[in-house]
Amino acid sequence: MSIGASSFSLWISLATSALLAGIGGCDRSKPPTVYDVSGRVTFAGNPIPAGRVVFEPDTSRGGTGMTSIADIINGHYVTRPGRGFGGGPCRVTIYGSDGTLPAENPDDHDDALFSPWQTAIDLPRESCQRDFAVPADARSPLMTTTRQ
Repeated sequence: MSIGASSFSLWISLATSALLAGIGGCDRSKPPTVYDVSGRVTFAGNPIPAGRVVFEPDTSRGGTGMTSIADIINGHYVTRPGRGFGGGPCRVTIYGSDGTLPAENPDDHDDALFSPWQTAIDLPRESCQRDFAVPADARSPLMTTTRQ
């Protein structure tokens, strides 16, 4: 009986190894190449205290890849480590706020400085710095511009 149990254990070990090797070998694609993007962000000429910069591939202009998000802190942003943008045509949406939370309810959101602002740009396929200047008139509903 111990021979049968040993054979069964060996069979289970081999089957498990084969299964794991098969799972690991199914996806031969490598992760997409991404690049760090950083810069300054201003609104009406002043650094944006807090917010986010969102980079999305502009598929209407041939952009591909994944969306990338960078937090704005005191007028500066840097994409998250290992989660930069792949370069090429993209739509950038900037969300800016005053960075303060209401004292009566700290779980509430801080005050937006402007409506989400968008622009279309082309980023190089390498790490780069790109500054954004959100105009004062962005206080109106979704302001869209195109930049080359």
